[in-house]
Amino acid sequence: MPTGPTRSMSAVFTPLRSGSLVDQISERIAEAAESGLLEPSQRLPNEVEFAAALGVSPLTIREALARLRDAEIVVTTRGRNGGSFISPELAPSTERAESRLRDTTRAELTDLSAHVEALAAGCARAAARRAGERDVEQMRSFVSAEGSDSAEWRRLETEFLVEVAAAGRIARLARALMQAQAEFGVLSFLPNTDAEFRTAAADHRERLINAIACHGEAEAEDAARALIAHSASWLLTRHAELV
Repeated sequence: MPTGPTRSMSAVFTPLRSGSLVDQISERIAEAAESGLLEPSQRLPNEVEFAAALGVSPLTIREALARLRDAEIVVTTRGRNGGSFISPELAPSTERAESRLRDTTRAELTDLSAHVEALAAGCARAAARRAGERDVEQMRSFVSAEGSDSAEWRRLETEFLVEVAAAGRIARLARALMQAQAEFGVLSFLPNTDAEFRTAAADHRERLINAIACHGEAEAEDAARALIAHSASWLLTRHAELV
């Protein structure tokens, strides 16, 4: 898995559209934190760097960070090593994920999964039309993670789908997919605690990449749907066991 900046991370720190800038910044960071793109305890850029990346004033960043602190998504410390960080309380755990799963109805889970599946299918078709060799190479770096760290596999899963969307060159689809993944939040951690699930998911990602590399739009859509359905099936099975 890449250790440097990726296009999915760039989606978090890119200039904003018109509208309420504070709302957009706080929503974007919250979505990235909930989906795992931004990790618990990860340091955010300082206010000046953050403002430059998003094309806004430092005051706007300050207001957005205050809102995120109120929502307990960001914590800020003072001193030499101070700064703003994603709250460590957002660290995924089986206990927190299962609690969230119990509170989610089967109908809600099915509806959200269908939404993500439709978005992923559209992204896959677009990627099959537009992706080049570099795009495919980048996607291949997200097929599997080293070791068995469930949080790392969950982050890889999130980044992979956003990379597929980025390869399709449709910014709105990429943003919509990030938002939908954020709705899943900590739920996406649970399947990745299962070694068999992780192995099968890696196979699904490989199949999707191969379809995109061959510019097979229908094949890419089918592979994307299968990837999301695999995760949804696991969660629905676990939901039935818990409730």
